[in-house]
Amino acid sequence: MPCLRSITGLGRSESVTTTTITVECFGTLRRKMEPHQKVTISENEPIRTVVERLSIDLHAWYLYSVNGEQAEADTPLHDGDVLMIIAPVSGG
Repeated sequence: MPCLRSITGLGRSESVTTTTITVECFGTLRRKMEPHQKVTISENEPIRTVVERLSIDLHAWYLYSVNGEQAEADTPLHDGDVLMIIAPVSGG
């Protein structure tokens, strides 16, 4: 459920709506970080910001999915979304 948070600074007060999403990591990312975690974000925050906050290399060849649909790094996220970050798999 979205939560309204007030931020005060520099002589002004600003309200920010925060939401909770689920981040699921696949492939090699599962070895580097928690594979299933809840993350609090600002409403409409793009995938790229969440990825950077989780210290994942944004320039790597990851695929993103939001609620089972392929997504781009600029896709905004909303309360209850499930963001899947899928690392490429290689082999031979």
